[in-house]
Amino acid sequence: MSEEKTIFRRATLASVITSTYPMIVVGCYFGITPWNMNRLSIDESDLSYAMLLFGTFFIISNQIAGRILVPKYGTKSVMVFSFPLIAFSTFLSIISPSYFYFLLSSIPTGIGWGASGPIGGIHTQLVEKKFKKIVTPYYAMGFSIGMLVGGTLAGFIMRNNYEPYISFAFLSAFSILVAMLVYYLGLPRDLDFKGEGEKFKIPEGKILLFGFLLFFVFGSSGIIMDWSTLWLSKDLGAPLHLASTGLIFLSVGSIFANLLSNTLIDIFTEKVVGCYFIMFGAIIMFLVLLTNNFYIILVMFGIYGFSSANFVPIIIRQAVKQSSESIPMTVTNLITIGLSSTMILPAGIGFLAETYSLTLNMYLLTFVVFICAVIFLLKYK
Repeated sequence: MSEEKTIFRRATLASVITSTYPMIVVGCYFGITPWNMNRLSIDESDLSYAMLLFGTFFIISNQIAGRILVPKYGTKSVMVFSFPLIAFSTFLSIISPSYFYFLLSSIPTGIGWGASGPIGGIHTQLVEKKFKKIVTPYYAMGFSIGMLVGGTLAGFIMRNNYEPYISFAFLSAFSILVAMLVYYLGLPRDLDFKGEGEKFKIPEGKILLFGFLLFFVFGSSGIIMDWSTLWLSKDLGAPLHLASTGLIFLSVGSIFANLLSNTLIDIFTEKVVGCYFIMFGAIIMFLVLLTNNFYIILVMFGIYGFSSANFVPIIIRQAVKQSSESIPMTVTNLITIGLSSTMILPAGIGFLAETYSLTLNMYLLTFVVFICAVIFLLKYK
């Protein structure tokens, strides 16, 4: 095997690990959210304040990492710092003795995520540019794999009445090995990003538009990830150990779509996969929600995961193609705008749930996602 192929495969694997491992931690965390809320005696609005705090420090961390740290140290050096920070701060939220300390744990978690997922996206775009191969769907697939493993682990913990802090202590210790592996596999320094740090400026109009599309799409995914466990257990009466199965079905559908992304694009074209698929998924979700049936809704999560999985990678590729800015700045601005929705939309759902219901918010989600797909269709080149 040539050295170039070896570097490509290692760097691609590093990108997948970068998206997978943090999602294992987060998927498990949200899978046991009802347990943690009961332990701390908090409600949906209390959890929303933690999400706001997380989102605030996520944005700050993402901008500092993308504009200053990546140009100075490269992508993989920044990424490996984030894994232990995410895992250990999530562990702190599990063992927090009070709501105050639970809130504080959201700060390092936001910092860790700001230096993880978005920077992994930059690393992936660099791999695509240097080797002229599409790998973004595999990077996106890592999020689904992580959610699947994390949701399954959460269900196993709840089903057997294990103490969650033991699992999170293990995930925290293991994160150090993951960081070392990514540092070994990631792009070598001579192929990693080189450049000067860039000052903050308003992104160009195209990036703002694509960023706002990601804002609502990421926010919708965040709503499902953050609230589906509580929604299925509270509104639909699912047993606590089955409440995380929604995340599992969503992840399985997403994984298959990402694995088949190139085949789907060859058969249907990128425009159809990126626009019409998610329209179909949103319509199916709306119709299935009307049944209010737990098991049918689980199947719907799988269908929605399959239809929406390639939406984000295609948006990012379109933005990079149409942008006149550097890859790190384009991806950083996209992800900052997109994932800032984790500070607003899932938190807003918590406040609305206090007055209305989580079910109503799921209906609103389908409408928002459908409109985003229509706008992307109009702007696709």
